[in-house]
Amino acid sequence: MVLARGVAAAAALGPAGFGAWNALNLILDYGAYASLGAVQGLDLALPPAAARGETEAARRAMRGAWWITLAGALAFTVGVLLVLSRGRWIATTGWGWGPTVWMLVAAAVQLAILYHAATLRAHGDFSTVSVGLALQAMVGGGLGIAAVWRTGVWGLVLGWIAGGVSAIAWMRRSKWRPPLLPAGPSEGLALARRGFPIFAFFSLTLVIRSLDRIALARYADNHALGLYSLGLTAVGMVLYLPEAAAAVLFPRVAAAAEGARDPEETRRQVMRVHRFLMATLPAVVGPGVLIAPWVLAHALPQFTSSIEPLRVLALASLVFSMATIPSYYLLGSSRSPSILAVPAFAALVAAAAIFGTAMVSPSATHVAWAATAGYGCFAFAMLGLATPRLSPEPRERVWLWVGSLVPALWSAGLMLWLSGPADATASGAALKTLLFLALFAPVALAFGGVVRFRRA
Repeated sequence: MVLARGVAAAAALGPAGFGAWNALNLILDYGAYASLGAVQGLDLALPPAAARGETEAARRAMRGAWWITLAGALAFTVGVLLVLSRGRWIATTGWGWGPTVWMLVAAAVQLAILYHAATLRAHGDFSTVSVGLALQAMVGGGLGIAAVWRTGVWGLVLGWIAGGVSAIAWMRRSKWRPPLLPAGPSEGLALARRGFPIFAFFSLTLVIRSLDRIALARYADNHALGLYSLGLTAVGMVLYLPEAAAAVLFPRVAAAAEGARDPEETRRQVMRVHRFLMATLPAVVGPGVLIAPWVLAHALPQFTSSIEPLRVLALASLVFSMATIPSYYLLGSSRSPSILAVPAFAALVAAAAIFGTAMVSPSATHVAWAATAGYGCFAFAMLGLATPRLSPEPRERVWLWVGSLVPALWSAGLMLWLSGPADATASGAALKTLLFLALFAPVALAFGGVVRFRRA
């Protein structure tokens, strides 16, 4: 639904409008971190308390996290309004302040969803969270698709708010629903301090993933950002899979770190999931890249020049995904602030590469390659940092790296070989996709395919 909404938005708004819409989404992306680490602290504190049956301590933690979340949402809103009031972005879009204000409302709704999701996951109620997030996508995406043709960006924003409210309403049906009466700031501040390393880590990864949009908005225009944004949609779709798996694993890792769960069994589960994802993600990315020219030619002819940055960013998503599960494992099992050095360094590398490229040649493809360099710096450094914890034995360490790199490199070579020259016919896309899957299948099976997945 999110992908379909992106295609509909691109077709209805055109490259310039679609670029402005993706710039507006930065409010939603950064607004999700307005809890200042309290929700992340809740992710660490609540699973052990829930596992031990410490009901009163759990409720105090939830109420404290909610107080910080509400205060952070208010501060974020004021900050965004002040920043935008001093710039020219509102005037250049031609939309006025309305969509921006409603996007701030959407960010507040998203914070409430994150608060509910963290609480329910800690109590093992993953099914309610899954249905709630699916409702958000279906209702928000469906309304956006239906309304964007008549109301433009208004339909996209208000539809997403309606989807978010639907998600919260569904999550409130759970017996583990969190309290909505906030406590005083002391409990929340303690959680924020505890969760700050995770908050800082994910804030830095968000910076790495949004520097390309910021650079294109600064040195190019909304038209170039619109062409680039289709590739960003592909990146988001690919990373949903490892992030969803990590969301299930993280409470287990946090509980194991506090002695409420077997740490060795937890480590083995993490390794199995990582192996499986690294072996199967390329089987999703490859066909998408090969089918994209046909889809763009027929559904979005204005965006046919997006195919090159889309291919590059699809490869970048495979590189970035190598770090997802290892990063969550480190964050859940280690409290060392040294973890922050890796994303901080990668953010500097990405900023230098992306802004240096954008100043000289602000083309979507060149910026995409620069972003890939930043993604790679982050992924390889995080994988290296996590290796001693994830793989205590030397043989396991070798297979961790081989199993992470070989499927991605093999699929990248196949995609680049089969992608050129671009074929915009259905038969050509189908034949290339079948050939890719046939050549990639042995690698997927050798590095953690169907048999190992069933065992996990």
